[in-house]
Amino acid sequence: MAGQRFGSLSMKSIFITLSFALQLLSHSVKGQYLAVEFLPGVLNYQGDLRQEVFTLKDGRAALGIGVMAELTKRIGIRYLFMYGSVHADDKYNAQPQYYYRNLDFWSRIQEQSIQLQVQFFNGERAKINPFLVGGVAYFKFNPYTFDKGGVRHNLQPLSTEGQGVIPGAPAPYRLRERSIPMGGGIRFTVTDKLSISWEISFRYTQTDYLDDVSTKYPDPFLLSALKGPKAAELSFRALELPGTNPLFPNGFDPGIVRGNPNKGDWYYFSGLKFRYNITPISLSGGRERRMNRSRGRTDCPRW
Repeated sequence: MAGQRFGSLSMKSIFITLSFALQLLSHSVKGQYLAVEFLPGVLNYQGDLRQEVFTLKDGRAALGIGVMAELTKRIGIRYLFMYGSVHADDKYNAQPQYYYRNLDFWSRIQEQSIQLQVQFFNGERAKINPFLVGGVAYFKFNPYTFDKGGVRHNLQPLSTEGQGVIPGAPAPYRLRERSIPMGGGIRFTVTDKLSISWEISFRYTQTDYLDDVSTKYPDPFLLSALKGPKAAELSFRALELPGTNPLFPNGFDPGIVRGNPNKGDWYYFSGLKFRYNITPISLSGGRERRMNRSRGRTDCPRW
């Protein structure tokens, strides 16, 4: 359907990209298999609003669709499109210095990547096979939040840390960035064509603003004058909590730490992977395998 979309990308554009990737991969290898992959799971994030290296807490639904070509019996290359969202909220942080900061964010993630998959054993011999994945990715994000009235606001245009408008503040951050996927999993072969895997892969990003938090609080009056009162309101939200805030007894203090600019943000996927082998890329290779089976030949296991 024309109206069915993943964010700003239509299903039609995704399938066109996947078809192009399938054609590209089919010309890159000979004698192995092409497969389609379907990855339902969750995305999560690690950064200034969540300090745990890994957690399933507050994970958000994600979906990956890809094509994969085997280069050897252990090594494959895949193109993957992934869509999901990440979220974190200081209100749920057990550490007081973060709880009383009272920031939060949401962001949708759209990612395209090229990754290598390396299996520990020969893919045709082992029914249970651990594997590693790694590659390069390009992703889109756009952090947003809701004000006290429940109105949604995109955070990057508000320059909540004075980006691009206050002297000495960082430049505005980009909403399209690179990341490095890395991870692994374990694959269970169900039939000659179908396998199911559990996979977890982390993305080391080139940004510290996935959550719109990185450096220091700007001067609220200057920020309000330059970007409007809503920018100052959403930059400093500690006073929205009931009662006295022990972390900010004097209210908005310009120049105090808002985040950690020395540590970039990560996001990560965990979930299942369903892989379906379409057909051998090389018809002659497929005929050879069928002839071997019909003659009753069995090759020695290769590890």
